[in-house]
Amino acid sequence: MKSKIGFVGLGISNYRLLRVLRKECPSSSFFVSDMGSIEGEALEFLRDSGIEYEDNGHTERLMECGSFIVSPGVSPFSKVGRAILESGKPFTTELEVSLDILKSKPHGVIIGITGTNGKSTTVTMLGHVLAARGKSIFQGGNLGDPLAGILGESLEYYVLEVSSFQLKWFSRSDIRFHLSAVINIGEDHIDYHKTYEDYRQSKLRLVDMTEGFSLLPSCEKEFFEGKPQQGKILPFSMHGETDCCYDLGKFKIGGESFDSGDLPYEGIHNFEDTLVVMTLANLLGMPLRRVFEDLKKYEFLSHRLQFVGEIDGVKYYDDSKATNAHAVVAALKNFNPEKTVLVLGGKAKDETYGELLQLLKGLKSIIVLGSSMKSLIEKMRMSGINFELVGSMEEAVEAGRRNSCSGDSVVLSPAGSSYDLYRNYKERGDHFKSIVKSLAMGN
Repeated sequence: MKSKIGFVGLGISNYRLLRVLRKECPSSSFFVSDMGSIEGEALEFLRDSGIEYEDNGHTERLMECGSFIVSPGVSPFSKVGRAILESGKPFTTELEVSLDILKSKPHGVIIGITGTNGKSTTVTMLGHVLAARGKSIFQGGNLGDPLAGILGESLEYYVLEVSSFQLKWFSRSDIRFHLSAVINIGEDHIDYHKTYEDYRQSKLRLVDMTEGFSLLPSCEKEFFEGKPQQGKILPFSMHGETDCCYDLGKFKIGGESFDSGDLPYEGIHNFEDTLVVMTLANLLGMPLRRVFEDLKKYEFLSHRLQFVGEIDGVKYYDDSKATNAHAVVAALKNFNPEKTVLVLGGKAKDETYGELLQLLKGLKSIIVLGSSMKSLIEKMRMSGINFELVGSMEEAVEAGRRNSCSGDSVVLSPAGSSYDLYRNYKERGDHFKSIVKSLAMGN
């Protein structure tokens, strides 16, 4: 990176990396620019370190820098994103820099995991399996702690969740991972990427950066036909079409078969994550029978089709993490549509909603929380799909009770981000759960 390094955004990942670089590169000069307000610990660090900064907007001072470390949340199609790309100056992102630093030191196996849905579950599920074997691990990246925060430690395994935003800002497709997995690719973040193809290609860059095998849905393997990476692709399928597959209730991996009914959890989307984890474990030389037993003790992350409670025979599920149509489609496949009341809502991401609209037609009832999903609302009206608009989560839960009866399920699976009414999907899900549990206690 040349001359003064400009940090574009000072979220947790850039902040952690800035602290690392200031220590490892004391002669380097830095400048921080953030669209929001820089406060608290980060502001104190900048002042104590004598690092120049600006907040509440980017100015020409940022473009005077010789290179840039861009927060993944900055779209390449935004005003500042375009300015950086058009400047011709070097750019990168925290994860790329952190991986380069990590690989310059003694380190263990680095595994990258991406996909439209299921990334966090797959990362923590694989982390659980490795920890059960007594391995020292780091699990993070786009999930939880950034890699920059643990660069001083030497561990056996680094299990990294990698987002399309991060991959988009990698300056080079050099080898950085030993193994990788692309769990699935569906329409998401079109507001950031502008086109589905840009989003898809960003995800698939992970394969280019992988030294060993990359797990890939069988429907995506044609992308690499005739390319050098083709020999490293290990396709998997949820329809029994490949050697690594889920078929008729069984996981088939490495010539062994495992009954999904022996696991304490359900859900096709969860079985997809399980298949990926078991296949990765097999590549790492772990005994699959022991891995399968370990998975019986895995505790799922909150807000991922989580059972909340039952009221008058109606079951309530929190799937607040479902912030795109692809995730809602996956969730709905686990329910009888005629007995399902769906709660949608949140900030849309410029999706087409084609597959979701087909499923919505068969549901018992649809409730839309808030008024931000204008595109989906209009498409439902044009398709003749009935729905009820509500203004608060309390009203949404009450509408769910009113439109359901014993044997039904009320599912909060929004298909949009939470930023219209909540700070994040966790706050949204917690609000839903608190209302349901309060009502359940009152029964």
